[in-house]
Amino acid sequence: MRTLFIADLHLSDNAPDLTDLFVQFLREQAPQSAALYILGDLFDAWTGDDDDSHTAQQVAQSIQKFSQFAPVYFVAGNRDFLLGKNYALRANMTLLPENHMITLHGKHILLTHGDEMCTDDVSYLRYRKIIRNPLLCQILLCLPFRKRKAIAEQIRAKSRAKKQHNYAISDVTEQGVQAACQKNRAVDIIIHGHTHRPNTHIHQYLGKNITRHVLPDWFENQGGYLAADETGFAFFRLPETTAQTNLNS
Repeated sequence: MRTLFIADLHLSDNAPDLTDLFVQFLREQAPQSAALYILGDLFDAWTGDDDDSHTAQQVAQSIQKFSQFAPVYFVAGNRDFLLGKNYALRANMTLLPENHMITLHGKHILLTHGDEMCTDDVSYLRYRKIIRNPLLCQILLCLPFRKRKAIAEQIRAKSRAKKQHNYAISDVTEQGVQAACQKNRAVDIIIHGHTHRPNTHIHQYLGKNITRHVLPDWFENQGGYLAADETGFAFFRLPETTAQTNLNS
């Protein structure tokens, strides 16, 4: 039985092929899975649990079916931090805090979306602190749904333009990793998404090796996931082919 980790699917009505790939992934993996962790940006933009789009309904139904075999956990990303209890209930998935520790096969693992560790992107972190203020989130959710969608599209457009010109600063920094380790001193492994730079990195903290797995993003009808069992961690492409990496860490 494998524990699965995914992030950065950016599902929407504009990319039905990706949603179909996700549904297929859930259907095929359900019987052999111990748990599924979704580490943010499941949706390209989530502006409230009153989203009645076809994608929102299809995703909720598919996750709910998967959850009959194995539990599903969700950590919010920068695109879907407004996803709340009502949608989680529809999908039968458990909401986790932004930084969550689990123990798996004897390893202490920090699960997070990853954006907090991009410490060179000072303007984004400033924006992140403001936009995630609980009071502001309540105000946003009181706006009409169409207004929220328009605001989200404006934010996404600015984000896309910024990344094209500031690609380097949108990556995780050593300073960010060290800060995460300091807050979670028992950590052995960090798993996150956000950067769209799938890879495995080794860091040093207090004389100990810290393994950092960066999850693959999903785009153009392709995706990927990280799987863990008693033999270690392995990346897989979607549509399914063979393991890219096998790390006993």
